[in-house]
Amino acid sequence: MSEQRRLASGLEIAVEWSKLPPEVLEAALKALEPELAREHERIMMDKHLAAAEATSVRAHRLYLLGLVAGFMLISGMLTGAVSVGIQGYPWLAALLAGPSMLSLGGLFVLRKIDSGAMRAVQRSQIASLNAANMQSQANPPQSLGPAGPGGMVP
Repeated sequence: MSEQRRLASGLEIAVEWSKLPPEVLEAALKALEPELAREHERIMMDKHLAAAEATSVRAHRLYLLGLVAGFMLISGMLTGAVSVGIQGYPWLAALLAGPSMLSLGGLFVLRKIDSGAMRAVQRSQIASLNAANMQSQANPPQSLGPAGPGGMVP
């Protein structure tokens, strides 16, 4: 409705201006041109600010989604590490809860990882796997036997 009203008022203005002599019309248009340029600049600035705000909102949502995904991944890895560690597989628990978990947590939170940190994670991972392997060789997992857990026969 307001757009039609604005067009109608613009048409009315054009009809009134057509009655003026060309010299007066030219002077009026020259005076109107800076105002139109300022209005255009304001509209373009508003559009730019709206686009920047939309980009900022999208980036914030992506960041929060990454944090939630990282938390869920790290929680799952830690739960899995505890589960397989209880079942007698320390090398697998070391893989799940070792430096790789910390590295993934840093990746999700900081959104970057450098090559030095990756090399340190690799060295730590190898050391933890070697330690877990040595421990599992020294203490082999106990067999549950035919009775099953708790000594109950199925």
